[in-house]
Amino acid sequence: YIPINQPPTMKLSLPPALLSILLRGSATTYASAFTLSKAYSSSTFHPSSTVATRAPLSAFSSSHNAINNLQRLRGGDSTLNMVAERPFNTWTFDKHCESMDWTPAPEASLTAVSAADGGAVEDADLVIVGVFAPAKDDKDEEEKEMDPIVLTGKAKELDEALGGALTELAAENSKAFQNGGSAGSVTPAMRIVGSNNKKAKRYILLGLGVEDKDTNVESATIMKAGSAVASACHDQKKVGSCNVLLPSQMEADNILKAFSTAFHSSLYADNRYRTGKKVELKAEDVKTIQLFLESGVSSDEDVTSAIATGAQLAKGVSLAKDIVNAPHNVLNSESLADTAKRVAAESGGS
Repeated sequence: YIPINQPPTMKLSLPPALLSILLRGSATTYASAFTLSKAYSSSTFHPSSTVATRAPLSAFSSSHNAINNLQRLRGGDSTLNMVAERPFNTWTFDKHCESMDWTPAPEASLTAVSAADGGAVEDADLVIVGVFAPAKDDKDEEEKEMDPIVLTGKAKELDEALGGALTELAAENSKAFQNGGSAGSVTPAMRIVGSNNKKAKRYILLGLGVEDKDTNVESATIMKAGSAVASACHDQKKVGSCNVLLPSQMEADNILKAFSTAFHSSLYADNRYRTGKKVELKAEDVKTIQLFLESGVSSDEDVTSAIATGAQLAKGVSLAKDIVNAPHNVLNSESLADTAKRVAAESGGS
């Protein structure tokens, strides 16, 4: 006999064949409910009684024979409702998983223009200004009080137009920001309302590390900057556009591919097996990100090509993460082979 919770004194006698089917079920996936409303040939079960409980879904779907036996044992008059909505493609007892879903690429558009003729850098919901920290001359520099930040070029012009707001932002966060001495570091956002009383714009300083005039900017610094911009776009909610001002040391030919790769990779979020509030969309409100390069750009074609190459590299990184993150009930030899065929088809291979 199997005791039933409501009422405590009621007992339900199940035929051995039905009990065997139920006990073969998995504890991971459940049917919504089943109702037995017809009397079995048992003296302990009254014909007018109705009992509802929960049972493993695989108890009913483990094989066609099990389903047929269950229907036969039910007598044909009672109902069996099994609700098992799957939020993602997976296997069943009748058929294995033949393909693996891919995480879609970020929808935000990344472009780059020359700061000299690319329009107003402040014409965006979020403005990020990249700054280098001055080189340290003394060994005891860390013991000295932090000097005020020195802005140059377009950053200086923007700071003057804002009444010194950027200099003040750096000073207020001097201990943590260190005038941009740590690559990828950012200040909190400063909101400034323009004279026309339109929507407040947000300004953030982006650290690019200590300036080294003798060598090119390292790829690690560029990657950290790209990741920091992506994180800022995600953290600042209700931002539809973002402009990033980069100083002349950040030359387009050297930075765009690495910046694009890091930026797009940082927007990766595997939501294939999440539902409801667990779904996380990175920078979902941002539509456009435009880089303003004080070094200028060689040509629009070169810019587009470098950014696209970086995005494709990020897509490859994301696919590798998808494969690693896929559970065994999704990723098998056939779904992995299907993934390889899809990669070949999209890349022009065979």
